Amino acid sequence: MHSSAYPSKYASPKGIFTVGKTRFKWYDLAADPADISQQDLQNARIGIENADEKFQDTEDLGFVIMHRCGQHYLLLVCTWRSENELWESVYYDGTGKFEVWDRNKIHLPTYCVWEMGIVYHESQAWKRYLGTDRNEAGRQHYLNDFFEGEV
Repeated sequence: MHSSAYPSKYASPKGIFTVGKTRFKWYDLAADPADISQQDLQNARIGIENADEKFQDTEDLGFVIMHRCGQHYLLLVCTWRSENELWESVYYDGTGKFEVWDRNKIHLPTYCVWEMGIVYHESQAWKRYLGTDRNEAGRQHYLNDFFEGEV
C-alpha cells in the first residue's frame, strides 16, 4: 500500500455561461482555483464564443471545465445535445489563446481523475433531468445543480 496520497484539486462552480442558445454550467478546476486569472477566463470564454462548433446556434445545455494543469489549461466544453450522451470539445492554451486540441486518434484520453468528480455529478444531474418532462423549470433545476469540493 502506498503511503503518499495522490494530490487533490478543487472544483469551484462559477455560475452559468451563455453562448447564444446554449447554456453552460462553468467550473474552475485547480489545485488552487485562485490561480486561474481573469484574463485566462476571458480568453477561454472568447474561445468558446468563437468556436467552430457554433454553440450559439444550438439550443443546448452542458458544462465547461476550466482545468489548470501546471502553467497551462485544458478547457473541456461538454454538451448533452438533449440526449443521454455527453459530447465534448477539448481546447488548450498552447499559444495563449484557446485552440482545439487535435486528438485524431482511435484510442484517446477522456477525463482525468480530477475531472471525473465533476463529470460524475453532471451525469447524475442530467439523468435526473431526463426523467422529467424536460420543460424550462427542469432545465433551470439542472442548471442550478452544481458540484463543489475536493476531487
